[in-house]
Amino acid sequence: MVNMKFATFIRNTVLTFALIAGVSDACAQTGAFVPVRKSRPAPSPNTTIDATTNWTFRMKSESVVNSPIVRLGDVVVPLDPNIPGWPRMSRSAVGLVPVNGKAMRVDRQRLTEVILNAEATPKRLYWIGPDTTEVTYVVAAKPAPPSSSVAPSSLVAGSSIQHANYHGPADHGPARLNQQVAGHTAMKQTTDPIPQRANLDPQFAERLIQWITLAISRSDASLLERYDMQIDRHQPAMQQLELARGVQSAEFVNTVKPGPGLLRVVSNGLEGSIETELIVTLEKNPVAIVPIKSIRSGNRIGRADLTERPIPIDQWDESYCTDPIELVGMETRSNLRSHEPILRSQVGKPMLIRRGDLVEVRVVNGAISVTTNAKALGDGAESELVEIETLEPRKRLVARVVNSSVVEIVTRAPQAQ
Repeated sequence: MVNMKFATFIRNTVLTFALIAGVSDACAQTGAFVPVRKSRPAPSPNTTIDATTNWTFRMKSESVVNSPIVRLGDVVVPLDPNIPGWPRMSRSAVGLVPVNGKAMRVDRQRLTEVILNAEATPKRLYWIGPDTTEVTYVVAAKPAPPSSSVAPSSLVAGSSIQHANYHGPADHGPARLNQQVAGHTAMKQTTDPIPQRANLDPQFAERLIQWITLAISRSDASLLERYDMQIDRHQPAMQQLELARGVQSAEFVNTVKPGPGLLRVVSNGLEGSIETELIVTLEKNPVAIVPIKSIRSGNRIGRADLTERPIPIDQWDESYCTDPIELVGMETRSNLRSHEPILRSQVGKPMLIRRGDLVEVRVVNGAISVTTNAKALGDGAESELVEIETLEPRKRLVARVVNSSVVEIVTRAPQAQ
């Protein structure tokens, strides 16, 4: 019985293998189709932002940066690396590392505002990962010093960044600016044919200039009113302020005067106080005459009513009055505001006759002079022409203003034939 069951099992197994071999051989000979499961093609990346656009970002729990400026790509990672505009969006500034050097905490709300300001608004914005991230600033390693094969002259010349120092004593003297400018010129001509330039983020460089301007205004508020100050943000000494987090003081080394000058800047940095000297250019602002207090129309101007005020070059108008002599004794044609520049069209000669005044009319004809009365039909200053109307008989004439309430009509004297 057992042998029969075993024989039946062996026969069934042999028939099964024979059937499989026969089907495979037949498919190979006849070219029959054998179904094969194929993978789906990868979808093409979307390059537009429309009503169906959804973005998903993952926040890093912590990040380490080598620059004081934290950018979006330092703290988030998109789940889809092909989202439109990500290469440009990743360079958007998020903030600056704190002055004390501790870790900077950034939350999702802040990053959402940065994303929406950098690109068109998607339909939905999803976040995964932690709610906040910590950013730590680590100073990048400085490049190795040059080998001994470098010429000693190039080591002595150096750059303006090497001349600027932390807590370094500053030299005082009228020739300091000339020496530094001469050093820059010699360095460019002998050791470096390509001028060195500060490689700062443009927005951070503008912020540095604002800090410096604010520090100058704290020490001398009138200096920025008297001069227009220009600071080249590409000058090499600006690179020394890359780690600055505010400016303590900014003072001129020499006497303040138009032209280039040295400005000593002391700032707060991540590694302590930073001191450097920048080259700034001063241009004197033009001065306009302004009233000390508001003056109503029709009043005469006295010397005690006027003062001077510097006007920024970009706000200057050639019609502003610049000499108080041309204004003293004049009469205002319109209201003058306190400490606002006076336009030449706002003043004129004092009006000696007003509309409706009763005036004396002198008619001069050679040696003969006749006097009568008339009514003024307009306003007039000295030597100006004004229309009048005689009382009896009523007749309109044009006369020249001679004095207060006096006008004159000159006729041609009779000639003998």
